[in-house]
Amino acid sequence: MDYKFKKILVGYDNSRASEVALDKALQTARAFKSDLYVVNVKTPKSIQGDFESLVTAKALRYGVKIHYSERRGNVSKEIAGAERDLGADLIFMGSHGKKGFQPYWIGSNSSRVVSSSACPVVTVQEDAANMTFNSIILPLDDSMETRQKVPYAVILSKAFNATIHVLAVSKDKDLETTRRLNAYTRQTELYFDERNIPYTLELRQGLNVPQACIDYANEKKSGLIMMMTGTESGGWFMGTYAQQLINHSSVPICAIHSRDMLLGGATGY
Repeated sequence: MDYKFKKILVGYDNSRASEVALDKALQTARAFKSDLYVVNVKTPKSIQGDFESLVTAKALRYGVKIHYSERRGNVSKEIAGAERDLGADLIFMGSHGKKGFQPYWIGSNSSRVVSSSACPVVTVQEDAANMTFNSIILPLDDSMETRQKVPYAVILSKAFNATIHVLAVSKDKDLETTRRLNAYTRQTELYFDERNIPYTLELRQGLNVPQACIDYANEKKSGLIMMMTGTESGGWFMGTYAQQLINHSSVPICAIHSRDMLLGGATGY
């Protein structure tokens, strides 16, 4: 798939997590030669400051063209509105996660943006400052939808010269689950081989899946975990499980909806 992200959107509020999200967004915009749209949503708790100058100065160091704008209102709704208005195809958001509540608008808003967005959303914690996207974790479960994120993994691998670490994972260990996992991983291997994508592969079963993904990412020193939202394994990435990954993984999470219009026909490749 010859595809690049053309319009990348990042929510920014000058908190540490949003600073790290901005850095990741700038790195990604540079890799794809894309414009970056920086949106600061003003709320009653917002800190005042000349954020546009700060963001512009940082963008110059990356050689990225930015478009800065400010909105007022509910953060997640305004970011979703910006996505629609711009036709953005990738969003970056800071997330407070395991650090607990922060006095600005990151955290729960990032989860709401993930839930409402039609394009992929990368959530980033402040711990991710030194992580890079040259190592990517790709969990595969035994659902049909799990494979939809594989083409996105290829897109990012090519942009960052990244190795993809495929983790075939499930909470169940029965023979039918194992059969499906093996079938999907074989298809994924073929897809990667045809595109000269470097990858590794490992099968792990009988585990808490979100924690297994986090542990595997830490083992591989990866800078990104890719996931589908609300579909995999009949729900192990739904609700509280998705929140567990977004809130507890220090590694950035790239969340992709099965309703994604770009890859809607990608299931089964």
